[in-house]
Amino acid sequence: MFKKLVVGSAVAALAGGLLLGSDACSYLRTFGSNVREAVKSEISVEFELDRIRDEVDNLMPEIRSHMTVVAEQSVDVKDLDRELADKEASLSPQKEAILALRTDLESGKNHFTYRAVSYSRGEVEADLAHRFESYRTAEGCVKRDRQILAAQRDTLHANQKKLDTMLSRKQDLIVKVAQLEARLK
Repeated sequence: MFKKLVVGSAVAALAGGLLLGSDACSYLRTFGSNVREAVKSEISVEFELDRIRDEVDNLMPEIRSHMTVVAEQSVDVKDLDRELADKEASLSPQKEAILALRTDLESGKNHFTYRAVSYSRGEVEADLAHRFESYRTAEGCVKRDRQILAAQRDTLHANQKKLDTMLSRKQDLIVKVAQLEARLK
């Protein structure tokens, strides 16, 4: 059966090429376009109205679902932005404390007193090393959070764009419905 279909198509293409020459593809496209237009002209306005209304009805759940996604992502982006600002704000006092300890160590003293407690140079150096490592870790977290925030903003922007496209499609369909109803009257 398949072999007959392939052979029949090849014979039809060869005959069309011989009879119509290089214009065979153009004739075929025009024929297809005319058939499509003939079928469309036979569809009643009422049927077309029902079809478009069904399309709008089918589009609405997707629009609602996408609105929910966009709203949730907006909240997530705002929360992450707030968290990132808090983390960045906490880095400044940490940096100041590290610089203060470093300045104290550069003074050359062997004993230091902070809040009425005395510390040896070794304890202050160990504390400085620990604080510096904590600062670097926090700085790395802030950097990763910035990248995550940028990615979430990009995703939110893309989803907002998709939602706008869906809403635009819905509006186009509503305009078509209004035009068809006017034509029907």
